[in-house]
Amino acid sequence: MPETAVFVATVENPAYDNPMAKAHKFDLENPAPIFDDEDDETLAAIDQGIRDADAGRVAPPEKAREVLAKWTTHSATRKKR
Repeated sequence: MPETAVFVATVENPAYDNPMAKAHKFDLENPAPIFDDEDDETLAAIDQGIRDADAGRVAPPEKAREVLAKWTTHSATRKKR
């Protein structure tokens, strides 16, 4: 039987030995209440987006990434006036 080399990664940071935080359970059937932080126009746009998604009017993830990258690039490089 041939020898097998085993590599063990070690981290010199004691924080890696701490347990991870517990995940919260999400109740999607009972979402958190909406407070008056959003105006009617924003809430209407969100509702329209949900109706579009339910009707199948969605973009593939690749297209969404492409558009988001353009938006981020434009807003990040915008010159201040």
